[in-house]
Amino acid sequence: MKKIRKLLPLLAAMVLSSCGTPIMDRPSLMNVSPVPSAVAADEPITACDKLYQALNYDEIKAMWISYLELAPIAADGAEHFRDEFSDICSNCCEMGINTLFVHVRTFGDSFYPSELYPYTKAFGDAPFDALGIMVEEAHKRQLSIHAWINPLRCETGEVLDSLSDEFLIKKWYDDPQKYNEYIMYVEDTGHYWLDPALPEIRRLIADGAAEIVKNYEVDGVHIDDYFYPTTEAWFDAGVYVEQGSDLPFDKWRLENCNKMVSEIYNSVKSINSSVVFGIAPQGNIENNYNYMFADVKKWCTEEGYCDYICPQIYFGYENPYKPYAETVKVWCDMCSGKKLLIGIGAYKVDTEDEFINSKGIIKKQAQLALESTNGAALFSYKTFFGSDRGEEERKYLAEYLK
Repeated sequence: MKKIRKLLPLLAAMVLSSCGTPIMDRPSLMNVSPVPSAVAADEPITACDKLYQALNYDEIKAMWISYLELAPIAADGAEHFRDEFSDICSNCCEMGINTLFVHVRTFGDSFYPSELYPYTKAFGDAPFDALGIMVEEAHKRQLSIHAWINPLRCETGEVLDSLSDEFLIKKWYDDPQKYNEYIMYVEDTGHYWLDPALPEIRRLIADGAAEIVKNYEVDGVHIDDYFYPTTEAWFDAGVYVEQGSDLPFDKWRLENCNKMVSEIYNSVKSINSSVVFGIAPQGNIENNYNYMFADVKKWCTEEGYCDYICPQIYFGYENPYKPYAETVKVWCDMCSGKKLLIGIGAYKVDTEDEFINSKGIIKKQAQLALESTNGAALFSYKTFFGSDRGEEERKYLAEYLK
């Protein structure tokens, strides 16, 4: 492998040169987990006694609940977390929401007892089963709940150093033959990332999804737009040479993500075919291909990749590159045979002039999404219950959704 790495300067030229529009509107990546240090959960995992019939709606009105919203309410333990998440569920119901996309893995970790991933460092020093609580509280209110995972992103070096060596991610990190091949540090993000080109990594990710579906009555598994973290060849050019692929470098990366997505889909269906698998890629189609190597056209049209796709169309009507209404239409024209939802960047009511100055814009965007597609998803909860503009938009939106 060391000999191969000497070829990296030459291999760098093989990376696809992009002529697409710039990467836009991707929420910034947190470089550090919000709360440090926690011990691994050691409670046994209890499988569901019978096959669960997943709860999903024909018209999906969804809310993303990110780890940045869950970590602050988890630090004081299970009962406090239950009380606070119960309020989140009630608030969502009052808005007219029927589906929650809740983070359960952000940095190669788990928000529940797992045999495959270490317990999250974000939830404080007393491990508890946050996913179990979230499923119970959501289902009390007939809310569909989808387990949201980030498959490739891992922790910082400081956290990885502290992990138990029982976990595969830690073994790869400690193994000099696999470090910088299976798991690489990407400086721009401050985190280590897994390489989807390797079958062992795809298997861990697929097994992790299967573990969730086997042991919890979730209604879906959900991933968003964190695929390849860089276009730089150093990330995986050595593996490309080792595998001897006949594909061009960029097509090979696309195929790696195709394999990963397909394996997650199949692992979910192998446990419970009623549970759905969904993907929330970038709303900018060119960005998906030029920067993330996400083959969204294939996923939208072919069997075996997903049940629904939810592009993050976090743009205003006046966006010069990807105006909202026109971009929704492009996705509608492209998708065939899959449920299409529209991801809406509600957080922009506090950050972007068009959203700040246009009262009722989130309602307007949700209305277009629901009239044109199978649903809408809002990013994210804290906007509607944490800022004056967000609360104002919530009132307009609730009148429509309910």
